[in-house]
Amino acid sequence: MLLDDHKHRSVIDFMRAAGILLVICFHVTIGLATLLDADQMPGYIAEVPRAFNIMWQAMGSEIIFLFSGFLLSYLLMREHVQTGHIDVRDFYMRRLSRIVPLYLVAILLYALVRDFTAGELLLNVLFVSQLFDATTIVPVGWSLEVLVQSYVLLPFLVLLLLRSGHPLKLCAIAIAGFLLLRYLAFALDPVSYLTPIHELFVDTDTTATQDAAYYLLHYRATPFLLGFFFAHLVIYRAATLQALMRRRGIALLVLVVSLAIIVLSGFLPVHDPNGFIYAIAADRFWLYFWTLQRFVFSVGVCGFALAAWYGSSPLIGLACRVMRWPVWKTVSNNIYSIYLFHPVFLIPGAVIGFRTISREAIVPIHILEVLATMILVAMFATLFGSLTTRYLELPAQRWIRQRFGRSN
Repeated sequence: MLLDDHKHRSVIDFMRAAGILLVICFHVTIGLATLLDADQMPGYIAEVPRAFNIMWQAMGSEIIFLFSGFLLSYLLMREHVQTGHIDVRDFYMRRLSRIVPLYLVAILLYALVRDFTAGELLLNVLFVSQLFDATTIVPVGWSLEVLVQSYVLLPFLVLLLLRSGHPLKLCAIAIAGFLLLRYLAFALDPVSYLTPIHELFVDTDTTATQDAAYYLLHYRATPFLLGFFFAHLVIYRAATLQALMRRRGIALLVLVVSLAIIVLSGFLPVHDPNGFIYAIAADRFWLYFWTLQRFVFSVGVCGFALAAWYGSSPLIGLACRVMRWPVWKTVSNNIYSIYLFHPVFLIPGAVIGFRTISREAIVPIHILEVLATMILVAMFATLFGSLTTRYLELPAQRWIRQRFGRSN
């Protein structure tokens, strides 16, 4: 099947690596912004080239959600194709054996600098702190909670959709329903979509609607459903996709359109008060932007992956050669540890990148210092991730699976 092939798997490794690297870039970019006064922000924004606009937007988590939904839906459907059923208990055991050990280590680490109650600790351990508006001990814990909650539901969702007889239609309806939910949430709270996004980087507090739309599963479900849709296509419609994308013109068109969608949805200068989008966009535009941006971006990413998997033009071949670089596999293999622990390295990365420990001395900020900080954080997190994956995550996985697996 698709991911049994090294070329196809390399596309997944690249996309997962791109997702976590975008997460790091976003946290460095926004972290630096929090150190500046309002009058210093225009200089910072002007220093960062327009080609890096996506670094101001939290789109890395969307890629991670999308390909988590895709990979796990793919594995569940492959199991269903090969055996006729899905072993839900085994699915849960495998997920928990991967997630829980490092997560507990992360909680112990971040507990050294976070204040929380015993009740909040319990909510974090149960992956529901955001549902109760409690302190999230791990800085990226909200996204892990979204992932775990989706994992709880996913095997039942896959079985329901497969047994329905119309899985793609029902999945599309579900996607539309969750997008409608986002639309209604913002439409009923105009302040949430009329507040300029660049103001959120300075001193404007986010609204309850904005927080819910960002942190809660029922507003972030579309990438997981799109991942199922995507996985169903490559398992059950593989021959059709291959025949279609074998035509170089179509494959190239899919690639170009997908890249255009990614650029238009992920690279708008929404962080810049002087950006052209604020001069031409009506109020209604921002309602649709808050509702659809992430979904549209995810569609573009899916199209890019399909073109890379099934296309054969020279441009696609060049992209595939880049995606086969070993660095992407290294990052992908250690993505979970990198995700959990990269916030630890934000301060040391900035200290080395800016060559100072003084907050005042970083102004004016230069793009080379920003990029140096991003590279250093990514390198430190990947090295640390490789060690924790090898000596903590994998041994814990093996022990849990041997202790609680079916054979026992």
